[in-house]
Order: sequence, then structure tokens, then C-alpha cells
Amino acid sequence: MIRTALEFIRKELENYIVEREQDPAYSPGNVVELKPLAQPGGAINLDDNMHITVMLVGVEEMRREGKRPFFIPADEKNFFRLQPPLELELTLLIVANNKHYETSLRDLTDVAAFFQANPVFDQQHYPGLNEGAKTPDTKPWQLIDRLSFRLLSLTFEQQNNLWSMLGSKYLPNIVYKMSLLNVFETRGKDKSAGIGEVNYKEN
Repeated sequence: MIRTALEFIRKELENYIVEREQDPAYSPGNVVELKPLAQPGGAINLDDNMHITVMLVGVEEMRREGKRPFFIPADEKNFFRLQPPLELELTLLIVANNKHYETSLRDLTDVAAFFQANPVFDQQHYPGLNEGAKTPDTKPWQLIDRLSFRLLSLTFEQQNNLWSMLGSKYLPNIVYKMSLLNVFETRGKDKSAGIGEVNYKEN
């Protein structure tokens, strides 16, 4: 599900920048890539022919009160009890990498404009949200229902720690929190019998 969400954002961001710039230098497949900034051995992993690199740099659980188990019907008399979905916040580092510094700054502005115009993505307005995850046996609760984004402001100390962890010198970048990514495990369910009525939500 994390992969599905990030590939969707990569595609939407690239389409937005291509349309916004109207420039031959910004062609589909040559604008936004999803990959780590460093290879396993530590070498920098940036392509000078790309404009934007998106990397996952953190995963956190959104903790809130009132989360309850879900029940789904197993047969006419039984229900499967599912644990409440895990709500994640992903921290995304979006780097503008271009041999022309001025172009990198323009690219970063395009990224900020994209998320300003599109702070929320849901299945109703973006039918392609789960395009990469759908299979004939995909269940509704296995799909992404909604993604929302907010800009994350880092202090100089936090930026220093982040780039030291990546083993790279600072590059023009912007960091976003992607919220409300639900992960639902449907294996190892407890079967509950004799439940007369249960209100449940499948997505």
C-alpha cells in the first residue's frame, strides 16, 4: 500500500509539472522519480537528467482515541473480527536536482504549487488512486481511501541530521507529511459467532 501511494503521487506530480511548464525539457518519464538518494553502499544515487526525486524518509503511527475493531461477515451467522486499521504518517523528502541551480528552484516551486492546489487525494476525485494495487481479489479495506499532505518545517538542526543520515550535501528540497494511509491486516482473524448486529465500514 505504501508503494501504491508513492507511485500514485509520483505520477500525479509529474503530470502536473509537465502541464504547468509546457517545456520540452519537461517530458513524461523525465521529471519525477521515486528512489533513495543513496545506494546501499553509500554512493549518491541522483540522475542529473531528472528534475525531482521523491524519497520516503520516515514512517510514524497516527495515534488517536476511539479506534475500534472492525467486523466483516464470514457467513450468515459469523463475523470476522479485525483489529483497528493502522493509520500511518509518511515523511516524504522531495529533492530538486538540476545542474542549473535556478532550474532547481523553479522545480521546487512547482512541487509546492502542486501540494498547495492538491492537499487531499481521495478515491472519488482521483479514480487512479489505487490503480497500481487493484487485482481481481482485492478487498475494499485493502485499498487507499484518502491521502492528505501538509508541509513540514524542519529546523537547521533537523535538516543537518537528515542530510547527515543520507550521506549527502544539502540540495534544494521540501518535506511533506502524508497522512491517513490505512494499513489493514486481514490474516489471522478471530471468528466471532452469535453477533446479532454489527455496524462496520469496509473502507
